[in-house]
Amino acid sequence: MARPRISLPAFLVAGRRGSCWRAFALALLASLVLAACVTRIAYGQLDWLTRWYVNSYFDLNDSQEQLARKIIGRNLAWHRATQLPLYAEYIRDLRAGLGGPVSAEFIAQQYGTTLVLWDQSLRHMSPDIARLLVTLSDEQLSGFFAELEERNAELREEYSGHNPEARRKKQDRSILRAFRWFSGSLSRDQEAVVKSYSAEMHDLTEQWLGRRVAWQAAFRELLENRSGNADFGTRLMALLLDPNQFDSPEYRQLVAANRAIVFAMVADVLSSSSPKQRRHLDDRLSGLAADFDELARAPAR
Repeated sequence: MARPRISLPAFLVAGRRGSCWRAFALALLASLVLAACVTRIAYGQLDWLTRWYVNSYFDLNDSQEQLARKIIGRNLAWHRATQLPLYAEYIRDLRAGLGGPVSAEFIAQQYGTTLVLWDQSLRHMSPDIARLLVTLSDEQLSGFFAELEERNAELREEYSGHNPEARRKKQDRSILRAFRWFSGSLSRDQEAVVKSYSAEMHDLTEQWLGRRVAWQAAFRELLENRSGNADFGTRLMALLLDPNQFDSPEYRQLVAANRAIVFAMVADVLSSSSPKQRRHLDDRLSGLAADFDELARAPAR
């Protein structure tokens, strides 16, 4: 069996993938991957939730709405039948792997295999994403990119406008929340460990915002030349699968360094887990595996 994995907390994947996978690509893919952390009821509502999200970016006409409905339904059915059983099997394997001391190498392996599954979903859905995107009018695209520019300004104000210390504190809170979801409350010593690792990480806010804009510019150029472009689908898939193609070698090195710090931090905290925290984590994983099994068996709506 291949090594696909469910997605790890967001702070683990930051830097490998671009932010905001722009409208339909983001909406459809995120709705499928988020199945790893939603309830059984929420998964059953992903159809209309995804269509609502798409329409929040594009004012689809009737024919586009029908196409989106078919695409979303078809991909959700595929995901339920083929991916959720893999999630359940992985969770059971992960529970076994977390039974003893946890190494940074083990965490790195889990991260790597989440990307396998992420890319697998993208490859499967990319032709359908392209099919919808080529139907968009110039007016729809203009409105879409205007919204993206507004969002970029908001992000720049939200992140870049803060001083480094404020950004570091926000990062610490995000990491601690992720740990609490999996392991319950951390001890003071464990929180101190998290903050010590976090303090070593490079602040890449400005570079991250810059690469986001670069990706969007390439995406816009591709969409503006979509008409009659026989390579549109192939180029779109390449852009989705490799958003890091615009990164400088220096930025990639810093991202890799940050990632190594995070892997070591996660391994350190999990290895120091108390019996209560281990039970919390085991119960959480057990519940997820059971949910995935049940969802996979349930008929699609």
